[in-house]
Amino acid sequence: MLDLAWTLRAALGLDPRLFDRLGSVSPWTAFGVALLAGLSTMLGHVAILALNRIRGFRLVTSLLLSTGALTFLYATQAAVTWAVATMALRRQLPLGDLLVVAMLALAPLVLNVLTALPHLGLGLGRILEAWSYLIFWYGVARVFDLVWGWALGFTIAGWLVMQLLSRLVHRPLSWAMSRAWTLGTGRPTMVTSRDVLAGMPFIPIEPHSSGGASR
Repeated sequence: MLDLAWTLRAALGLDPRLFDRLGSVSPWTAFGVALLAGLSTMLGHVAILALNRIRGFRLVTSLLLSTGALTFLYATQAAVTWAVATMALRRQLPLGDLLVVAMLALAPLVLNVLTALPHLGLGLGRILEAWSYLIFWYGVARVFDLVWGWALGFTIAGWLVMQLLSRLVHRPLSWAMSRAWTLGTGRPTMVTSRDVLAGMPFIPIEPHSSGGASR
C-alpha cells in the first residue's frame, strides 16, 4: 500500500527516481494506479450511477470493466507509440517499461471524482487529461532516452494512429465491450467505441430510467 502511494505521488510529480527504475515497479502497483483511476472515474459519474440504480455486483463489475477498458486504452496507445518510434528510429526499444509508463499516466485520473463538481467539472477533466498526457510524454522521453521534441512527436503520432484505428474498429470494439458487460451481469448496456476511447465508465442504461439517461 505504501509502495502504491509513493508510486502515485511520484508519477503525479514526474519524479525522475520513479522513471529511472521502472523495471522495479510491480505490475500490481501499476494496475493499482489504474484501479484507483477507474474507481474515481466512476465516482465522478455518481449521479448517473444513482439514477440507474447501479449497486452491488453490477457496481463491482462496472468498476472492473471500466478499469480494464482504461488499462487496455492506455496500453494500446503505448504499444502504438512504441511501434511508431521503433520504425522511425530503427532500433529496439523497451516495450515493457513503456507499458508501465502508460499505467502511471493514469495517475491524474485518480482525481477524476472532481469532475462531478458543477460548473468546474468539465474544465478539471481537461486539466487531468493534459496532466496524464504530460506524464506519458515525460515517460516516453525517459524510457527511450529521447530529447523532448522527439518524444512529443512520437506521442502525437501514436495518438493520431489511435484515432485512425478507432474509426476502423469502432463496430467490433463497441460490440465486444457491450458483450463483456452482458456476460458479466446478464443485462444489456449501451456503450460505444467513443465511450471506450474516452475512458468512460461502464454504466448501463436501464429500461426504467426516465428519459433514457445519457452519460
